[in-house]
Amino acid sequence: MMNGMLAMLSIAAGVTWAQTTLTMPQAGFMQDTTNSFRPVFGIAGNFLPGDPAVVGVISAAYSGSYGLVKTASAVLAVNKDGSLTATQDVSDGPALFAFRRTGEPALAYLAPANLLLVWAGAAFEAVPFDPTTLTASAILSIAVTPSRRAAMIVQRDDGLWDIRIELATGTIEAQTALPGVTAPLLMLSSGELVYGDTAGIVVRDSDGSERHISAQLPASFVLQQMGDGWVQLRDLDGGRQFAIRITQNREQYYQLPESGQ
Repeated sequence: MMNGMLAMLSIAAGVTWAQTTLTMPQAGFMQDTTNSFRPVFGIAGNFLPGDPAVVGVISAAYSGSYGLVKTASAVLAVNKDGSLTATQDVSDGPALFAFRRTGEPALAYLAPANLLLVWAGAAFEAVPFDPTTLTASAILSIAVTPSRRAAMIVQRDDGLWDIRIELATGTIEAQTALPGVTAPLLMLSSGELVYGDTAGIVVRDSDGSERHISAQLPASFVLQQMGDGWVQLRDLDGGRQFAIRITQNREQYYQLPESGQ
């Protein structure tokens, strides 16, 4: 009898321990319509936004390990829990972000200041970069290559170009036209390009092959990295938010709930 009771107590304790240590799966972080940076919990198609980690957000991105957030006065680096790990004072305005393949911060580009920053382990440092050398009307997305060069997708009069920048000197090392690619778009550390067409979302792999995700896209939107294998699409007119799963053979397009829904 005593052995049976001990066994039952042991099982009950194990169940209680398992319940207290279970956590909801996390797809990433989103920037919501109130410009708060929130974790996104749940599984594909059943998402739940968490409490804000940062408010007053202008631009944001999340790699699956780290988040980079631009407010009116600073660039913030946060960890998976949304806790602040580094901050750097900068001028007001939007920013573009890039991560290494391992998920760590890599680059930030501050468009109003024409300033390219590289992550140095605990803070950003300025790259000696002259944006006029790009002969471009806009820089649309940035990434970092395996060889530790900056990749910039820029808009020129004749279309979009992929420009590679040597970070040590800020000089252009290579440039390649991107026929068929349209803005807005997002370039990831994997070399994948994510953009829209008339049928939905296109994921162009680094080898030039394409994967298509059927979706009815809003007329005006931006794309930003939401997590490992996830991209957020923000509807600039209607205020809706969407999650795009770009993992090969698991591609899908979902609408995200707003906080409180």
